[in-house]
Amino acid sequence: MKSPALQPLSMAGLQLMTPASSPMGPFFGLPWQQEAIHDNIYTPRKYQVELLEAALDHNTIVCLNTGSGKTFIAVLLTKELSYQIRGDFSRNGKRTVFLVNSANQVAQQVSAVRTHSDLKVGEYSNLEVNASWTKERWNQEFTKHQVLIMTCYVALNVLKNGYLSLSDINLLVFDECHLAILDHPYREIMKLCENCPSCPRILGLTASILNGKCDPEELEEKIQKLEKILKSNAETATDLVVLDRYTSQPCEIVVDCGPFTDRSGLYERLLMELEEALNFINDCNISVHSKERDSTLISKQILSDCRAVLVVLGPWCADKVAGMMVRELQKYIKHEQEELHRKFLLFTDTFLRKIHALCEEHFSPASLDLKFVTPKVIKLLEILRKYKPYERQQFESVEWYNNRNQDNYVSWSDSEDDDEDEEIEEKEKPETNFPSPFTNILCGIIFVERRYTAVVLNRLIKEAGKQDPELAYISSNFITGHGIGKNQPRNKQMEAEFRKQEENIDPMFNLKEEQGHPSLII
Repeated sequence: MKSPALQPLSMAGLQLMTPASSPMGPFFGLPWQQEAIHDNIYTPRKYQVELLEAALDHNTIVCLNTGSGKTFIAVLLTKELSYQIRGDFSRNGKRTVFLVNSANQVAQQVSAVRTHSDLKVGEYSNLEVNASWTKERWNQEFTKHQVLIMTCYVALNVLKNGYLSLSDINLLVFDECHLAILDHPYREIMKLCENCPSCPRILGLTASILNGKCDPEELEEKIQKLEKILKSNAETATDLVVLDRYTSQPCEIVVDCGPFTDRSGLYERLLMELEEALNFINDCNISVHSKERDSTLISKQILSDCRAVLVVLGPWCADKVAGMMVRELQKYIKHEQEELHRKFLLFTDTFLRKIHALCEEHFSPASLDLKFVTPKVIKLLEILRKYKPYERQQFESVEWYNNRNQDNYVSWSDSEDDDEDEEIEEKEKPETNFPSPFTNILCGIIFVERRYTAVVLNRLIKEAGKQDPELAYISSNFITGHGIGKNQPRNKQMEAEFRKQEENIDPMFNLKEEQGHPSLII
């Protein structure tokens, strides 16, 4: 492989993406040595000024690569129009509204506006809390803050209830505006504009305007559809050479991993057993009325996930995920009241235990056996070995580093009592924040298609780090989507640790448009 230059795992093989520039970033030195540079000193680039001028003239969809400063353009436009929002809201003053798709993106936008302006910013990310507010409470927020940054769900609730009128908004910013093409709150918000006599200025931000694949002949039609929905013109930098100077130019490599050959026959046996179990459940003639729960739904999902892990990662990971699923099924069985539902859950529980027993005949679950993982996993570990950084000599051992949070690999609790998990996490917090013994030049993300794949791949990487000194430098964790509820605080913590480089590899289930500055993407 070439020296780290961004390097994307497709189902047919590994696809790598590495930035053509040094993983150190635009400045010499290690990432923590760049903190002396003030983050509020920022001169607009030529293409940002060009797009700002377009946004001042008409509704605009800014189409730029990730990392090219789209949010900064939104802040510049907010400042240019700030004379409209500095007045008293009760005396026909207006407000600027930033819309984001998920709760964990609110803080990023708030930070950007506060860093680059003197405007008062309000943040609203919890629909359950915000939905209970009265009109008087919202009026207090509108009076106190000039810029309102909220999730699209909160914003839709505010607009539909009449707490804030579109005519009270001078600028409406849509982050990841390509989502408006789908059945999404962004689209519903834009429908409200159709009946508004004085619709606000619209600014859309996107790095992936199509939100999916399409044939070249459909390209113009899809862009025009988005423009029509947002009542805007799609714009990008006219000088693409200048733009390329400021954005990552990844070196893309596709690695052919070949098929998985298992001489022991375990892989074929497990695959046959899983397919037979899924066929049995699908063949069960269970009539489901619209208001009734599907008795087979949980069983189908669990067995399907287990099969996917087996095919993508191999028998060792299938055994691990079966153990996780058994623990979760115990909770379902304990609280299930319907007899038919309970029978399917018990069937699935018994079947997963059978999977574990079959695996135990071939390998010890206590340690990683690379004979029972797919060629894709083997190739992944080979790639990670090439990124081994220099070790700081003052630390004699790194064993503790890969042993962090071993009891908490899974978002589903290993214990039956959630309180016990919280106590374990509290005890391990000081250890989690201990500095890495490595320079952590590697900062990587592995994207996967299913949540369980991210969970078990993280466990595999940790186990490999304990057995192989060449992989001991890796500190990994996983993020399973945006998640609102129990997983949201955990995901926020994992993202923060990744950005601070306390973690240097993160398997992820859900793609996020802005996710730090990785030097390796798989």
